[in-house]
Amino acid sequence: MNTVAEQVVQLSLTFPCHENGATVLQYAPKQQLLVTGGRKGFVCVFDIRQRQLLHTFQAHDSAIKALALDASEDFFVTGSAEGNVKVWKMAGHGLMHSFSTEHAKQSIFRNIGAGVMQVETRPSNRIFTCGADGTLKMRMLPDRYHLPGSIYDGL
Repeated sequence: MNTVAEQVVQLSLTFPCHENGATVLQYAPKQQLLVTGGRKGFVCVFDIRQRQLLHTFQAHDSAIKALALDASEDFFVTGSAEGNVKVWKMAGHGLMHSFSTEHAKQSIFRNIGAGVMQVETRPSNRIFTCGADGTLKMRMLPDRYHLPGSIYDGL
């Protein structure tokens, strides 16, 4: 038997936020923020450095099934079980744009395999989504949200 006392190092943190569990998450490395989405449609933003919850808000009326963060960490996108896609500012968490019923499944059985399944962001404010309705869609945010990533974006 080893007589040296083992030192236990806590390598995990617990952030209480989603009472029914988080379904998706994204990490913003530049800002060291963790964005999570839950089963009841809430978004939580945590500061990893300070180990605290910064903000909570209800983004959707149903479960958040997809979450993406743009590369510049200026905004994030949520997709819900009801098929809605919403774009949120990272600073202040205000709603920038909404695509209602983007992937609504036409069925009498609500939320069974319905809604947005995945979201991706690309340069020039492009947003790709796929859903349980069998479609893949590409949207661009209106020009007022275009944040040039390089000098060549305007050409």
